[in-house]
Amino acid sequence: MKSLRRVYIPGAIYFVTVITFNRRPILLRDPDLFLSSWKLVRPSAWVTLPDHFHIVVTPPAGNISDLMHRFKITYARRFRDKYGPGRVWQNRFWDRVMRDQKELNHHLDYIHINPVHHGLITGPFEYKHSSASQHLAAGFYQSDWGGSDIIDIEGDFGE
Repeated sequence: MKSLRRVYIPGAIYFVTVITFNRRPILLRDPDLFLSSWKLVRPSAWVTLPDHFHIVVTPPAGNISDLMHRFKITYARRFRDKYGPGRVWQNRFWDRVMRDQKELNHHLDYIHINPVHHGLITGPFEYKHSSASQHLAAGFYQSDWGGSDIIDIEGDFGE
């Protein structure tokens, strides 16, 4: 197996995608488990869908691998305690360092429109399992964003 090399940049903002093992739709069985499993740092933006999630996070000391390893272990242990044995996550995760504000905004939009693209809801602020409503309340979005407008976001987001 090829060895994966990641970039560790203290203070960097990362966009991360993690997928469940065999894309099993298990993440919404206990939606509170997702946020409660972040121990060191909480993502600044997130969306949890049935079989994957996306986050924006700044890991302590820039080490995204350690942060994601701790999260995946914590979540999996708690999930298995509640629902029984079995794998929870696929190996590895997909990440990208945000290079500027424009790229960060692009990825935030992708996170928040993702449940609409998957057909789970018709407007991003209806979805309970994302940070969209918090970003709306903070003034990052207007209340009509992503509803009737077709938001088509191009790029590679690790799905």
